[in-house]
Amino acid sequence: MTQTSMFRYKFGGPGLPEWEMSGYECVYFVTVHFHERYRSYSSEKLMRSMIRRIKDGQAEVSLKPLHRLTPRCISMPVYGPYDAPSAVILATAREVAEKRLNEIHQGFVEIDMDLVFGL
Repeated sequence: MTQTSMFRYKFGGPGLPEWEMSGYECVYFVTVHFHERYRSYSSEKLMRSMIRRIKDGQAEVSLKPLHRLTPRCISMPVYGPYDAPSAVILATAREVAEKRLNEIHQGFVEIDMDLVFGL
């Protein structure tokens, strides 16, 4: 099962897949909530904030993406073994977020701010 995430290719391509099911791993979602004032942030600045907040323990781990259920948040898929400790999931989430930041910095990907913050 594949759904479109809040990350999209910058030059008119489709959205990046939110997650793809795997028979060998579990998909977790690491979610960071943002205040309305973050709406004015660039994709790069928002991603840097997400990385910092994951490092500071201000992120939520769940088995479902929360960005479709609650406003003003980013949920990133993180693959890991079943029953992985939260510390492992959060460490992996930082690596995933840094990869996304690199893609944003290179100009390939942006955050769909309308999906994150609403129209």
